[in-house]
Amino acid sequence: MPPSPNVKAILICDQIIHEFGTNKKSLIGIFEEIHLPKFPARYPRIAVYVNLTDAHGKYALELRLLGTDDGKQLGAGKTPEVEIDSPLRTCEFALQIQNLQFPKPGKYEFHVLANGDLLATKTFTVREAKLPPPGVQGPPGSPTIIPPPIEPEGD
Repeated sequence: MPPSPNVKAILICDQIIHEFGTNKKSLIGIFEEIHLPKFPARYPRIAVYVNLTDAHGKYALELRLLGTDDGKQLGAGKTPEVEIDSPLRTCEFALQIQNLQFPKPGKYEFHVLANGDLLATKTFTVREAKLPPPGVQGPPGSPTIIPPPIEPEGD
């Protein structure tokens, strides 16, 4: 049985760009909270980046998404089996998940597994978006909602 890898990083973001040739990864829009207007809600795309080390041998890597309050699995993805030839080598994998359904606000968790063994978890929060009252400006960078003008009543 190969040794359990050590997880150096789990990052959640909007998009991962993989540059072929240099093998560099660009993580776009790293976050730990999602704000959605109503529930159940669909989130268009989440990307998860995982960086491993101290691995040597063949591994089936897996990522699972669970709700933390009920442990219900909302999704999962596996990589093809990979062979890592040196424990000094860094191994990266990234998964993009489309149209993820969140049943309610709360804490959610990604689980990283190798050969069925849990290596690490990454928790993030899904919140209900609170819009400011009409005409009130929210935090910097948020949209301002301007109410329609009030028409005077007829004579």
